[in-house]
Amino acid sequence: MARYPSPDAVIPAGWLITQARLRTGDLSQSALAGDSGVGQTALSRYETGRSAPSFEDLQRIVANTDYRLEVTLRREPRDLGPVERLLRNDPLRFEVSDLNLRCRLPAQLAPVAGRFGPSEADGPRLSEALLHLYEIQDLARDALRPEERLQLTYERYGSERDRDLIHQMLSVGVAASQAAAVLARIIHHGTDRAARRRGRKDTAEEPRVARILWAHIVCCLRAQEAICRDRVARMDQALEAARRRQRAADRLQEAELLASSGGPSIEEARADLEKASRRCAALARNGGSTGVGLAGERYLAVELGELADRARALFGRLAEHPSFGAWRSEHAKVDPLYDVWLDGQLAAALAPPRLYVDHASLVHDRRLLAGAQAAEATPGQGIPQLYERDGRRVRDQHGREWQIAITSTTSATASKRKQAADVVAALDLPGEVSGAPVYLLAENVDAAEAADVIAAAPNPVSLADIAARLLTHC
Repeated sequence: MARYPSPDAVIPAGWLITQARLRTGDLSQSALAGDSGVGQTALSRYETGRSAPSFEDLQRIVANTDYRLEVTLRREPRDLGPVERLLRNDPLRFEVSDLNLRCRLPAQLAPVAGRFGPSEADGPRLSEALLHLYEIQDLARDALRPEERLQLTYERYGSERDRDLIHQMLSVGVAASQAAAVLARIIHHGTDRAARRRGRKDTAEEPRVARILWAHIVCCLRAQEAICRDRVARMDQALEAARRRQRAADRLQEAELLASSGGPSIEEARADLEKASRRCAALARNGGSTGVGLAGERYLAVELGELADRARALFGRLAEHPSFGAWRSEHAKVDPLYDVWLDGQLAAALAPPRLYVDHASLVHDRRLLAGAQAAEATPGQGIPQLYERDGRRVRDQHGREWQIAITSTTSATASKRKQAADVVAALDLPGEVSGAPVYLLAENVDAAEAADVIAAAPNPVSLADIAARLLTHC
């Protein structure tokens, strides 16, 4: 909307020039001044905000970098709807309801936030954050387009596979939309306060984005990338299932031709096709199989991959702010594997390993996922002792010791052909067992295979190394 964020929120021309020059690479201030036909003293005054260039000079200066200044008019009515008014009046609320986003954000960033006092470690100034808001909004708009396009396709052709894909696309843009909504409310709220102070001729410094709110925004962008990668993986699975089904159908056709001329039986080829069709049905939300692999999955995979790359690049730029580094160094002591998931060994994982406050929380969650039969079971039934004598001990990046254990799942989910198990890591707290934080590193994996992966890790091995090995081999 034209009045949301506040119309008093503007991007300083000098900050735009500085960003364009610094992002260009080895472009010095004197070189940019010479290319633009302005003196270095004048350019220095522009960048420091002591004077402001004309719009024409601003365009010309930026055009001599690797960037261009583009201006457009987009109609956004001043009248806010009820939802927009509610969001505007609650500027610091950032609770998360979407499960796809919630599992990719630290628990410390999920609850409703209070009002934060200013801090030296806060995020960027609101005027600088405004440009980032526009970038995030562009990403959010593009992330919503696959769903919109599939909706139109389904309305026209009525394909059940398109409906399946619509459900998969529902959460694609939720993380970028969340980041944009939070940042817009922060800018609107903070700019209004700053404008009121300016009206009182207050010389206070321009407000900044609170550090925890900036961390929430940056982590949402990392989650946006992971959600897109997850959907690409699903598209790849669907395409592979469709290829196998087509190969099985071709073999069945060849077998039928041979059988009609007295060739071998076609039962084996028919069984292969049935197996491939069941795999396609498993990938379809409505249980159908005919449309899997035939509804534009290749196009969607490419489009979502590009969205993931854009989210990753934007995350990288915004994560460079010192406030995010300060929050990250503190949070890594609480959740070390989330820190590794951001851009370390676990960056390829589609979601960070889940951290539970204690063993009881882990068991409760696993029983709920296993179903009603497991949830009603007697506590401890079907779950062996968590801490095994032969469990391997590893250390995290802060030198704390964690104990690795392989635990069987509940009897409701155990496989008859192999022993399904979870791999967990519990923080080794002297004199305390039940209240120690616990990571779920892998779930419903082959217990013997997981044991081999853990045993094969050379010494010394870190907690992140074990998690990465399990991700790769299990």
